[in-house]
Amino acid sequence: MAPDRDEQAQTRHSETAGIGRWQRASILSEIVGGALVGLSGLALFSVLNEREFEILTPFAVTGFFLLVFGLWAYYKREHNWFGRLAKPAFWAMAVGTVVTAISLPIAEYGPGVAFIGFLLGLLVAMLGALGFGVAMIRADVTPRSAAWLLILALPVGVPLTIAFTTYVMGEGADPWGGPMAFYGFAWVLLGSHLRRGK
Repeated sequence: MAPDRDEQAQTRHSETAGIGRWQRASILSEIVGGALVGLSGLALFSVLNEREFEILTPFAVTGFFLLVFGLWAYYKREHNWFGRLAKPAFWAMAVGTVVTAISLPIAEYGPGVAFIGFLLGLLVAMLGALGFGVAMIRADVTPRSAAWLLILALPVGVPLTIAFTTYVMGEGADPWGGPMAFYGFAWVLLGSHLRRGK
């Protein structure tokens, strides 16, 4: 009987260790993906030409796919505080991020009409981010700086991008650079927070 118990204990330990590894990988994915999305958004402020945009796209695509995996760790660790606003906002964010991640490479390397999917996915993600940031503030969840980045991604990110590219760069450019930067860096902060075990 004792060997069976030992085997069961080892099996449980292996399963627990496996879950821990997946969570750590997901958190790292959240940080790296957020950084790639944020930096890609900042790059759009420089009003890229077509060749530069082609170079940037794989980094943005990789970032969004890493964020999709990274959202899993955040949900697993934090969903206990989700209330009536946080739940639908988080899932809107998640669905929007998935649609954005899938649509961007299709639009870049396939039919251009898929870019509508990218824009709709990003809009849904940003609306979800706004609601989720508000829910974080209301629930007094840290880091608050990440909550504010999520809240400001859409209402500040879009006009900031338009104003900067128009009046500083002298040429209006894609308005989603700001939202991507705010959104990406918010997830860097959230992932770093989880990694420290806070």
